Amino acid sequence: MDIKYKSSNFATYLQYIAVPLVLFIFVYQLYVFITTGSGTEGMPAFFLPFWFWATIVVVVDLYKLRYIKVTESNILMKSLKGEEVLEYKDIEWINQNIFGSNWYILSIKYKDINIGKSKIIFVFPEMYSIRERITVFGELNITKYIREQIIKVNPLYKVEDEPSRWYLAKWVFLSLIPFVLISFIFFN
Repeated sequence: MDIKYKSSNFATYLQYIAVPLVLFIFVYQLYVFITTGSGTEGMPAFFLPFWFWATIVVVVDLYKLRYIKVTESNILMKSLKGEEVLEYKDIEWINQNIFGSNWYILSIKYKDINIGKSKIIFVFPEMYSIRERITVFGELNITKYIREQIIKVNPLYKVEDEPSRWYLAKWVFLSLIPFVLISFIFFN
């Protein structure tokens, strides 16, 4: 089993620190608001909905996050539940999102044969060269490789059917709007 590409250890496992930290800050801010009726000096109650939104985003991210190892025949996924094998034939699409600074997020939608439903996972890929990081609009080698393997086992796969590279950024922005409105209506 020759591993061609894999997830970034640093970016993936950093999430296990970031999520509890964001949860702690949200719970602390909520506690202060409930006990005093206002926010802390450094963090007014106006930001409470934003922290709630950030908590939801990081929990969803952690739930969908997988550490992967890409081989020629399949993808090995590690999660908190254990290790699974993802066959290329089960992948519906792959998408490299434009998100963050030098931290790309791959989204992979696949059919989970155990439950018969589609699932989406997130992956923080490891960077293999400086050249891959030069442009935000360039595609990483891991994305190209996985797509090539999908096309080998599924010649009907169409790159045009993949979602926009901006879909995750759009989702994050659109999901933030209700929380901004709540902040302005209730805490301004």
